[in-house]
Amino acid sequence: MDLEILKKRLEAMPDQMTPAERSEAYACGKEVDYLPFSFPGCGETLASLYGFTVRQYRCDFEIHCHIMEALQQEFGVPVAASAKLGLKGVGEALGSVVLYPENAIDYVERYILTDYSLLPSLEFDPHSNAFLQDKVRHIHKLKKRYGDTVPVGINLGGPLSSAASVRRMELLLRDMRRDPENLHRLLEFVVYCLLAWVGYVKQEFGSVSVGIADPVSSYTLISDKMFRKFSKPYLEKLIKGIFELTGSTPGIHICGRSKPIWKDLAEIGFRSFSVDNCENLEELKESVGDQMQICGNVPPVDVMLRGTPEDVTAAVHDCIRKASDNPEGYVLDVGCQLPIGTPRENIYAYICAAKYYGRKAQKGRLCEGLFTE
Repeated sequence: MDLEILKKRLEAMPDQMTPAERSEAYACGKEVDYLPFSFPGCGETLASLYGFTVRQYRCDFEIHCHIMEALQQEFGVPVAASAKLGLKGVGEALGSVVLYPENAIDYVERYILTDYSLLPSLEFDPHSNAFLQDKVRHIHKLKKRYGDTVPVGINLGGPLSSAASVRRMELLLRDMRRDPENLHRLLEFVVYCLLAWVGYVKQEFGSVSVGIADPVSSYTLISDKMFRKFSKPYLEKLIKGIFELTGSTPGIHICGRSKPIWKDLAEIGFRSFSVDNCENLEELKESVGDQMQICGNVPPVDVMLRGTPEDVTAAVHDCIRKASDNPEGYVLDVGCQLPIGTPRENIYAYICAAKYYGRKAQKGRLCEGLFTE
């Protein structure tokens, strides 16, 4: 499908509500102009659309701002400030060596916790840690440039996923069976680090929103029994602490298979759950849809990266058909991080289909856009 055709389709579907009005009304059970959806990407993954590399977006403040402004102008993505630790931030703050390729996702080259005897020597102090202070200075620069109204979001790895940036993954899996006592000590410390960061950012900038990604808690990597022993208790402590600090409960995204732990996630009390595209939205809705908002799950690789705009349109329609009548609400999203190199046409197709098929949305009922031409 031609890009210009997609742009004209979008022009023919002007918004009737602001994003804030839409989210508030939808959360209250009112009908909205179209279903809320998450923009499928971020500055890191979409830097190439504007001729820049991932490293340039990360390291050059002017390029960072240029890309954010370009995304706002082209797609309406609001400028925001990220205080993310992500999956590797705790490890990097504690001394793990993280490498940042020119045009690829970062990865840990050397892990700080090679032996549990080193654990008492690890310090996580947002007030003095150079890595963390760089993040704070960056947010202050953004607020100075764009104004204090710029929202601050904190993206965290879950306790087990964050621990995997401190100690090598295969060692953590071994520890679950051979050294559970020390693994529990590490996870307690990781929760302390995550909450220390949330509290510091909240104190520094006021209102913040928090989201959690936890791929290591996936059933693809660990059993549901191991999840309940080594992940669930620490996720419970983490979201309780986040609520006490911010007054709101975060949502969570888990890559890979997660069906055996869906009810656990609802019991923990997450506000929303973003599910990988390897799982079925209809089954998720039937399982826990009366307890939490669900999000997802357009395939990011097979459809968004490798598919055509027609493939994207069909996938969006399928997701909205399966999940838009979820009792606690549904937000369209991709199933995982958008790959670098995703075609511009497919991003436009995603937005067009979301607005078209998501017309006249209300919690607990299918969108009317599914039935009208």
